[in-house]
Amino acid sequence: MDHSLYIHIPFCRHRCHYCDFNTSTGQSGLIPAYIEALIKELRIVSLAKPNIPIHSIYFGGGTPSLIPASMYEKILNAIKAGFKLSSDCEISLEANPGTLNQEYLTGLYGLGFNRISIGVQSLDPFDLVRLDRIHSIWDVLESVRYARFAGFDNINLDLIFGLPWQDLETWRKTLLRAIDLSPEHFSIYSLIIEPGTPLFNWYQKGLIKQQDQDLEADMYELTIDTLKGSNYGHYEISNWAKKDQNRDFRCRHNLQYWLGYPYLGIGAGAHGFSNGFRTINTLTIHDYIERMSQENHMPVPFPGTPAQISMDAIDLKTQMSDFMMVGLRLVKEGVSERRFSKLFGRSMTEIFSQEIIRLIDQGLIEWSEGEERKLHLTRRGIFLANRVFMAFV
Repeated sequence: MDHSLYIHIPFCRHRCHYCDFNTSTGQSGLIPAYIEALIKELRIVSLAKPNIPIHSIYFGGGTPSLIPASMYEKILNAIKAGFKLSSDCEISLEANPGTLNQEYLTGLYGLGFNRISIGVQSLDPFDLVRLDRIHSIWDVLESVRYARFAGFDNINLDLIFGLPWQDLETWRKTLLRAIDLSPEHFSIYSLIIEPGTPLFNWYQKGLIKQQDQDLEADMYELTIDTLKGSNYGHYEISNWAKKDQNRDFRCRHNLQYWLGYPYLGIGAGAHGFSNGFRTINTLTIHDYIERMSQENHMPVPFPGTPAQISMDAIDLKTQMSDFMMVGLRLVKEGVSERRFSKLFGRSMTEIFSQEIIRLIDQGLIEWSEGEERKLHLTRRGIFLANRVFMAFV
């Protein structure tokens, strides 16, 4: 079965006010050792199971665009040596606008990168300051221009709505400005004020309030309707792809997660799921490098590596529940009854009959019309998706 590779790059130049990701600042001196550790982990996995077919590679962070192109060449060479890459493998890099230039992007494109995900977050100057982003609106415009000139014809823009100080008109302007840049894909998320972040500290002190839920829902509805009118297909709760008769611009790597296919997590804090096991790597850069530098480690079965702090076999019931939850994130495609039966040997209407009946009665999910029966969210269900997902926990 085709796998995907997720490779975590935890280095950042600056930590933003809303960020709770596994990132570190001020540790750029560890980058060379970290890259060598990544290559060693890739080698261990590929030796345990040679020539695993790979059809997407995703470098996430952190700020992957801080890593020199020459180091990505080493990583890609290691992947090509140990894995079987498809001829049209999607190779994505997350990037921050304040870290990109023409020469760098041209170098990445020459190495085989064919998708860039740019962390824009907002196209309002006030938002960028309050979020403590290192870039300006001009940096965003330049980054997209650089990427196009380098040859990239598959660009994603990340945006965030529901900021505590944001109103509907401000969000509308950001959205329209982003559409004017004509990316092939949008990933758009509502802000969650996470514990341990500066925004959370401000919230606890009463300096900011959480966004009004009704206004946040209006922002989401505006997003859905505006992007639909701009020729973008809403294919997942938070993701839109430009409609094109000749090409599918949906993110292949993220579809791997939502369709329940296997993926390998490489790097500090990376998660994976393959061969019936869910894996989690150690979080810190120092510990990751230390674990991967040990010459004599105990052999572990595929997909195990010395970097992992847990490798848990997932029972069949949990796999079925996870399959329903992630599959229903695909707002139109949903969960295929045929595929569920093929994977698990039982019908999902048998396993989850009460949950399905209740959610249909509540108007949150429905069966699709057509040759293949699929269960998917209704328009109302999209706005109450968490309630749907919790039904399968």
